[in-house]
Amino acid sequence: MKTWQKVGISTLLVLAVFGVRIYFLWRERHAPIVQKPQRQVRQLTDDDLVQPRKLLIDDLKSAKELIGKTVWIQAGYELDYFPYANHSVNFAHKIGVLPSVQRLEVKDIVLAKAPASLASRLPHGDKQVYAVFQLPGDAKQYATAVGYLQGTDATYYCDDIFYYDDPHQMYKHWPADVWKAIDQHQPIQGMNELQAAMALGVIQQSDSSNYGNRTVHYDAGGKQWDVSFQGNKATKVQAE
Repeated sequence: MKTWQKVGISTLLVLAVFGVRIYFLWRERHAPIVQKPQRQVRQLTDDDLVQPRKLLIDDLKSAKELIGKTVWIQAGYELDYFPYANHSVNFAHKIGVLPSVQRLEVKDIVLAKAPASLASRLPHGDKQVYAVFQLPGDAKQYATAVGYLQGTDATYYCDDIFYYDDPHQMYKHWPADVWKAIDQHQPIQGMNELQAAMALGVIQQSDSSNYGNRTVHYDAGGKQWDVSFQGNKATKVQAE
């Protein structure tokens, strides 16, 4: 092969490589831009920033630390309560169920054997643990179950049953009309789901798992309510 032919072939190879590179650069610059999907980050609300205090009560000794303290009901309309006198729970005369945000003055923590026929949301176990308390303006004492003993095991629900701080202060960013409705156990339009649960309690069913965009049915101590939410605001309130 002559020298000029060798030079020609080498030149063609260089031009071919250069041409391929130019092609890929052109294709890269003219290809449609694919944007990565942006991760949706939910904005925290003032409610999200409130973390109810927990005492991690898990035995009789730690439960008795509640004696002399003020607590508020978190598990609204879930807890039956009974008269308490002469160191005894009067199971034959149930008073009712404790509403949400009810203030209690804890006077004692006692053990009692509930009758087998007594309907209770807490297991009977060998014995139940009762908080003895007084209501504001009422000198009488009452008792409600907060746990149970089974053999050598003990289960306490105090951290789920009670607020240890005043919810009115914990959620002081809520408007006065909302708190007025909560204290009267009445849902109103504009409430969010947390506020409605504060008013009507934790015995509820819903038609969807889409929190804030669904209809929730509440059983508030025997009174039935349906509340519809959109954008986590109550748009329709109906008492059955």
